[in-house]
Amino acid sequence: MTLNKTLLSGLSALAIGFGAALGTAGAQEAAPAPQTEAPAAQAPQADDAKLKSFAVAFLEVAKVNQSYQPQIEQAGSPEDQQRLRQEAGEKMVEAVNEADGITVDEYNVIIQAAQTDPELARRINNHLAEAVGGEQPTQPPAQEPAQQQ
Repeated sequence: MTLNKTLLSGLSALAIGFGAALGTAGAQEAAPAPQTEAPAAQAPQADDAKLKSFAVAFLEVAKVNQSYQPQIEQAGSPEDQQRLRQEAGEKMVEAVNEADGITVDEYNVIIQAAQTDPELARRINNHLAEAVGGEQPTQPPAQEPAQQQ
């Protein structure tokens, strides 16, 4: 599987999983805010330094996701699945917070923007390739629709 396909699959899955995990954690902390029209996701100062920080955080979040996904799938009850999702979400937040130069909010905005901005996705692919020591992709990634849960 190419890095481009891996990134797109990972972006979609992690954006949904990360958002769901944060939503669960956030729901316990505060009452829901009134619904307003969300502005289009724009990467905050998506300079190379920010995207390098994003790449490091993304790889750590992916490790957490890989670690917890089999456990969630094998959990015996919906309550166990929910507990594991929340635990994974907390670990993902920790992973992003431990990455220098990026906040959880910036991470979320960048991951959402990358799903609709091919140039941003290409730049992220390049930083991910550098972070894992692989070759940089030569083609921009194809767009996949965001999945709904």
